[in-house]
Amino acid sequence: MKKVFIILIFSFSFICQSFAQTQIKSEVDKTKISTDEALTYKLTITSSEKKITQPKFPEFKDFVVLWQAESSTISFIKEGAKTILVYTFLLAPKNTGKFTIEPTQINLEGKTYTSEKFEIEVILGELSPKALPEEKPFKPKKALPESEVPQITL
Repeated sequence: MKKVFIILIFSFSFICQSFAQTQIKSEVDKTKISTDEALTYKLTITSSEKKITQPKFPEFKDFVVLWQAESSTISFIKEGAKTILVYTFLLAPKNTGKFTIEPTQINLEGKTYTSEKFEIEVILGELSPKALPEEKPFKPKKALPESEVPQITL
């Protein structure tokens, strides 16, 4: 009986710890692409920490960031809240060759978490890398002309 009780306590503490842990995982959809293609880099952070700081992303120096998005989900369970943050980047290669996407890092509660790094091979496609769009920040066009009267959109 004593052994069963000790096993139950150990199992319960292990389960509680697993909910309190932070996990960081990165992935790419391809490790070999041509200059005609784009690569999707996805970072997922799962944590029960109350405050999650901004991760330190790689520079993506060999790629043009065509698009990026962020989503978050908060789940409330018996053990507390769990947050899942997902960052997605669409990357186009600048040149041909073999390139490294360095790991992403995040610091939470004095501990540093590091994701995976990736080796990407870029081969020449039908389009040359010079035909890729310039790296410019996204600026939405104004939908309505400016006026002196405040406008409210619902």
